[in-house]
Amino acid sequence: MITYRCDGCGAALPEHALRYTVKIDVRAAYDELEVGLLDLVREHRQELIELIERLKDKDPQEIEETVYKCIRLDLCPSCQRAFIRAPLQFHPEQGARETEIDIDEFLRSLGYGRHSTDEET
Repeated sequence: MITYRCDGCGAALPEHALRYTVKIDVRAAYDELEVGLLDLVREHRQELIELIERLKDKDPQEIEETVYKCIRLDLCPSCQRAFIRAPLQFHPEQGARETEIDIDEFLRSLGYGRHSTDEET
């Protein structure tokens, strides 16, 4: 059985559970170049050598990510709503549970502390 994890809150998403996929393509934007005849016949060897020299000590992944990066997220319904509301301000904690967890009640359910129906003695 395949189990996914929500990339927002970390909740387990079983194979057939409702989940959302967000795909973000980040690409370098360039203005259109006008290439003329002089550009085509000009010698580009020195420019290429300089470019290779500038890039030779850089991490290949870093170079690639300056041009293109694809980000894919699996989100639970709660995180999907938080993402839709504010995609540029999305943080995992925004997609946390819709209902608050009462820690005291949870601990009482495990037998710790007093239940609200316990009489003081």
